[in-house]
Amino acid sequence: MKFMRLSILLFLPFLLDFTPVMAQANTLPLLPSSAARNYRNLPVAKLNLAYRQQLNGQFEEALLTYNSALAWQADWIPALTGRAALYQRLGRHAEADRDRAIAERQDPYATAFFMAKGRHALLPFLALYPQEWYQKEYGFNTTEDPLSPPSTPQAYYTYQYFSIQNTEVTAPAVAALQHKVLQDVPASRRALLDLPRDYNTSVVDMLSGNLAMLEHDYDKAVAHYNNALLTNTVHWPELYYNRGLGNILLHNYMNGCADLSKSADAGFTPAQVMFQSLCNF
Repeated sequence: MKFMRLSILLFLPFLLDFTPVMAQANTLPLLPSSAARNYRNLPVAKLNLAYRQQLNGQFEEALLTYNSALAWQADWIPALTGRAALYQRLGRHAEADRDRAIAERQDPYATAFFMAKGRHALLPFLALYPQEWYQKEYGFNTTEDPLSPPSTPQAYYTYQYFSIQNTEVTAPAVAALQHKVLQDVPASRRALLDLPRDYNTSVVDMLSGNLAMLEHDYDKAVAHYNNALLTNTVHWPELYYNRGLGNILLHNYMNGCADLSKSADAGFTPAQVMFQSLCNF
């Protein structure tokens, strides 16, 4: 049974790319308005407007808003995936499939990322912990060949998963990671509460931010990542990467893409992939 559970979790990142829109359209994350109404001449404010219209039950108005956004750029993935989820919610499955197919032809990584609305669906995209710090404290090592880093976020997640599950360390900070990859957020949060008071607060904030991301509370996640960067002098590329993803899901492309670029410049491969997917309009 344990082997079966591990096998399912390992294949989860790849299954997410092929999950039907219907299964992902149930959870709408809260998206507060971005301070920047446009990014590279694209009207990101319309994405927030469409979301608010859906919250108010104004589905036809939301469709018009997405149509207006796509009039600026017909293959704009955030608007295509948003409209696909709305079409699916309205039972217009053929139109939902069409929008998703168009988006996937443009970029499968960006499409899977924006469609990851279900519970824990973002897990394969996140950096689960700061590699340098966990390597120093617990001997974590995500790859046997440091010269050949994982080339995609999903591959990086798989390497992280193995290092978490194979360790014999019983520290609460490691237990929090183990519970998280097993999709037990409450247990992961309890493990964080068991940490000593003098534990590295940036690590705690990064892990707490990740839990908020899994619950689609992006505003709370970004606040945790901000605290992690401000409390201590840390420059973990994984932290900038996760904050970048959170900001982009808040449609704050200016800050989100700046974070992804900073992480990519530090050599973090998932950030290089996602910067090209999410910021290269």
